[in-house]
Parts: sequence; structure tokens; C-alpha cells
Amino acid sequence: MSNILFDLSGKIDQQTIAVLSVVKKVADSLTIPFFVVGASARDIILNHCYGLKTPRMTKDIDLGVEVASWQQFNQLRESLLSTGKVSPTSKLHSLEFDSVLIDIVPFGAITDERRRISWPPEHEIIMSLVGFKEAYEYSLTVRLSSNPELDIQLPTLPGLALMKLISWKDGYPERQRDAEDLLVIMQKYERAGNFDRLYEKERSLLEEESFDTRYASIRLLGRDMAIMAEPFTLDTIRTILDAETGQLSQYRLVTDMIKSRFDFDPEFDEILPLIEKLRQGLVDVPKT
Repeated sequence: MSNILFDLSGKIDQQTIAVLSVVKKVADSLTIPFFVVGASARDIILNHCYGLKTPRMTKDIDLGVEVASWQQFNQLRESLLSTGKVSPTSKLHSLEFDSVLIDIVPFGAITDERRRISWPPEHEIIMSLVGFKEAYEYSLTVRLSSNPELDIQLPTLPGLALMKLISWKDGYPERQRDAEDLLVIMQKYERAGNFDRLYEKERSLLEEESFDTRYASIRLLGRDMAIMAEPFTLDTIRTILDAETGQLSQYRLVTDMIKSRFDFDPEFDEILPLIEKLRQGLVDVPKT
């Protein structure tokens, strides 16, 4: 796990700090690792770590918790409820803190050999957690508050991109926002600490892309995703992007990225090459 630390003290709203303080105290007492994921992670990373605005902001908080069993997951849930600050909802994985919805997704040993979980009690709803393990292992330590001191884990942008791509595919056609978020990460990756990196450490890649920093940075994002991904995860995301860029593709990912816009044709011609560059970056890294 990376030890890089962003100090965001004074930048995060007090309600978010209050929620995560309660979660961290309970999770730490049970020795359950967790990190902030989803749109809440997107907002903290892009807006506060790199000063890049996102199209929409969310108050909800999504968490990934590393547990070995549903018993351990339920222990965490019940311990959070016992604080008196968190209330249940109609869904097992959702809790509420004032007006903030907390979604908790388990990963780790609780998943099957294909990194999936089936939600109790009926176990009819199956969810893929491919990419969560790697995203946590590569996560960043971020200080949200100095007084009181609060450090939490966030995925890197490549880790978040991994999870967004898997979530989009797993929940299609209900997960259009994951496609939109992936596009945001792709478009902003250059300015999220990678512009100087292209010129100083990845100049050959930049030259291959004729010094087009946008294409080079998206291809670099693909490489960074491939480097962190385990073989099964890498095969999974390559398969998704192969299907979304090939000649016989239905271009569902492109369509979801631009579904809310009206000028479809020019947007399609602009966005498809970006997805192709992401795929190229994934292929650049040999399989291990």
C-alpha cells in the first residue's frame, strides 16, 4: 500500500468528517480495513487532491470493507448501528447518518473465485468486486482532518477507473454514471499529477502520440491500470474494452458516456478514440 499522504485539512465538509470518523473508529476497533470508493472518492481525489472540478458532487459515501465472511460484515454493520449515530435503511448494505447515505460493499475473502458476492438473505443479487483488492492495495492515505486527526484510504485514479469500468459492465444498463465517471477520470488524468510525468519519465510514450498529451495521458492511465491489476482482473477489463472498441461492437460504453448530451455524432467521434487509447495502454503492458 502506498504511503503517499495528501493533507486536506480544512477542505472537507464537517458532515463527511463526522461520518467517516464514526466509521473509522468502529472499523478500527474490529480490525476491518476499509477505503472510500465510488463517487465520493472521485470528488475527494479530483476536487481536493488535484483541484479539478467534477461535473456533479455527491453527499453520499461509498465504502469498500475487507471482510472474510458475512458474519464479519454483519458485525461491522451492527457495531455502526450501536453507536446511535447511524440508522438502518431497507437495504442490508446501506445505512444513514443524518441525511448522508452510506453504502458499504464487502470485498476480500468473502468473494468467490471470480471475485463475486451474492447478497443475503436470498443470495439472488450477484455483484462483481473485480478490481477492489488491487484498488485497496494501491490506495493512498489522505488526511481529511488534523483536529480531530482523521486519516482514511482512497483509491488512486487508476484503481478507481478499474472499479468504475467493472461496475459499469456488471450493472449495465443501470450504471450509466460509472461510464460518465470513467470518462471524467480519462479526461482529467493528464492534470492529476501526470503532465510533468509524461515529459520527464514517459517521454517515449508522449513521442509515440505526437506530443498529444491528452491521448498520451489516457494511454498512460491504461498502463497504470494494467500494472496494478492481477491477471484475472486484467483479462476482465481487456475483454470489456475489446468488446467496446471492436468493429462488431455496439459501442455501449461510448453511448453511456454521452447519453445525456444532444450532439451525438461529433461526441461519438471524439470519445471512441479515447476509449481506444485506454485499451491500447492496457495492451502495452505484457501479461504476467
